[in-house]
Amino acid sequence: MNINAMNRLSFVHYLKKGYGSLFPSITSVQPQMPKTQITTFLKQSVKQHFPVIVQVNPTSLSETVSEFRGSVYFSPKSTQIIVKSDQKSITYLINARDIRHIRKVNK
Repeated sequence: MNINAMNRLSFVHYLKKGYGSLFPSITSVQPQMPKTQITTFLKQSVKQHFPVIVQVNPTSLSETVSEFRGSVYFSPKSTQIIVKSDQKSITYLINARDIRHIRKVNK
């Protein structure tokens, strides 16, 4: 990892640590779902357009489990999943292999 990327990651970590109350926290870490179940549920949520919460395993960019809330779409040119927030103001790109758990949002 280059020095600029390391500095950027440490800055983000610093912000989250110092201003943690501004960032949504995960109430509970869900169990790892089987890959076939994740695939099936992703297909259903894309087809039926219902909002979901996607929980992602720790990656090289994040040391903790993260959650993203919104509507999911398949990326037409890659294996990434697109999650658009409910307000349509934030779009997340998630690698499908990093998904830990996915569940429907109860309104």
